[in-house]
Amino acid sequence: MIENRNRCLFCGEALSGRSDKKYCDDNCRNNHHYQMRKDDNAVIKSVNASLVKNREILKSLAANTKTMVMKEELVDANFNFNVMTSVYRTRKGSEYKVLYDYAYRIVNEYEVLILKYR
Repeated sequence: MIENRNRCLFCGEALSGRSDKKYCDDNCRNNHHYQMRKDDNAVIKSVNASLVKNREILKSLAANTKTMVMKEELVDANFNFNVMTSVYRTRKGSEYKVLYDYAYRIVNEYEVLILKYR
């Protein structure tokens, strides 16, 4: 085998064999890819946790398909108003923030309308 000048991207050991070889073995290759995705996965898990928490708060407050609640109830439950899955605007200009199968609209500084759909 021809000695390769490259080093393993994970452990740094000198590589031998093919000139385009990047890792010592499958273990180093898997560990390297895991480390690369680890930070991205942490961000995704954090955002998903916030989304699920917000949805559970809406679910617990929604008595039926359309429920008006005090904004203070959401604040007291540590609802994060900056996290949502999407935004929906009606033809009349109302803006609903969507969390999976629930949506809410801030009616005024005191009230929030929660909708259950789908």
